[in-house]
Amino acid sequence: MFRKLRLKLTLVNMGIMALLFLLLTAGSYLFAQDRLTTGANFFLKRVAADLISGRFNDLPPRPNLGPGTRLDPGPGPAPDQEPRPGPGPGPGFGPGPSVFFVRINELGQVVTHSSNLSLSSEDLALLLKQILALGLDHGTVEFAQVDYIYLKANIPDQPDSYLLFQDFSREKNAMRIVITALILIGLVCIFLSFFGSLYMANKAMIPIQQAWQQQKDFLADASHELRTPLAVIQTNLEVVLSAPEDTVREHEHWLDNIQTEVSCMTKLVDSLLFLARADSHQQFLQKSTFDFGKAVWLASTPFGPSAERKNIKLIIQTENVTYLGDESKLCQVVGILTDNAIRNTLAGGAVTIALHRTLNSVILSVRDTGEGIAAEHLDKIFNRFYQANPSRSDGGAGLGLSIAKLIVESHDGTIAVSSSPGAGATFTIVLPIPQNIIETLPAHVGIKKGNP
Repeated sequence: MFRKLRLKLTLVNMGIMALLFLLLTAGSYLFAQDRLTTGANFFLKRVAADLISGRFNDLPPRPNLGPGTRLDPGPGPAPDQEPRPGPGPGPGFGPGPSVFFVRINELGQVVTHSSNLSLSSEDLALLLKQILALGLDHGTVEFAQVDYIYLKANIPDQPDSYLLFQDFSREKNAMRIVITALILIGLVCIFLSFFGSLYMANKAMIPIQQAWQQQKDFLADASHELRTPLAVIQTNLEVVLSAPEDTVREHEHWLDNIQTEVSCMTKLVDSLLFLARADSHQQFLQKSTFDFGKAVWLASTPFGPSAERKNIKLIIQTENVTYLGDESKLCQVVGILTDNAIRNTLAGGAVTIALHRTLNSVILSVRDTGEGIAAEHLDKIFNRFYQANPSRSDGGAGLGLSIAKLIVESHDGTIAVSSSPGAGATFTIVLPIPQNIIETLPAHVGIKKGNP
């Protein structure tokens, strides 16, 4: 699947580059052709105006110029070139050997033509017939494998008209050479772009493959977590159904097991739904201003009985700080971290929950004296379904810390963990707060502890 997708991305990228190159080449060719044609027409109009005004009446052949001869019609003769005698446009060498004209009458018959005409009478007649058949005053025509730009100029108060021609073959050949070079360069670039496109496709495939793998892992882990309670429920139901004559009280143990597993499944499904909504970028925060310290206290005190049962001292230290955020979600974070700390702390240990503010932020920390987390697990514990020690998960699915991280980051905060084996773990949350909503109230310290 990924190989086909990679090839498809490569070919699509190459196709786009080839299309852009084709448009660029065609646009360049049409633009250059238009500019050359426009320039030639403008030049022929100037020559026609000079003919009609009588400035010159012939275009004799140019002499064979040698090296160093001046080509521009300047105001005086070149050092090694005398002015050309005879009729002509004056000093210099006229419009050039590629321009000639023919004067025709109203019947289309040749009256006269320029001296530099190189066509035979038969060819000239065929060329005039072809142009007159078009019925246009200007345009481009191909005759005897030569491209001509022509212009018809009527002579005022006379039935005659001039037909001026410019041999456009040299410009056409130059354009063909340029286009051929562009095509060859384009083919080389497209060939090289295959490797560039393949490289970019490989780069683009990395996040796609990672997302695909994460989805597969997510489905596998979710299926595994759901399969265990379902198996327990099915087993207990089979026990209950095997003795239909017994009373509910006699099956109370099996029914309690079913209820426990249903509660675990409900919690897991709620967590999966929360993560699914977050992944689809649905808005799940309902922000309001609340007392963060009080919220931390209310979220952590329900874990007092659990701490007492394990003979763990639960210490809560808070400052009353007004904060703008989702109170219920942040309380969920406190509950996740507190429950995680208690489950991983041995009897006789302590869990400390502390909230204090700095100038621009609120810092929440949850510290335990448990067995700690090995260094190789620290950068993975916030991954979904990841458990550093599955054998001591106590029924956890490994989603709590990933949910906590998601909630904290949705508040533009950060969550980090520091730990070492045997020295406990400390989770630290930093939440930025605007200065205009910080309101510090009198601090208080509370201690909930179990049996000493």
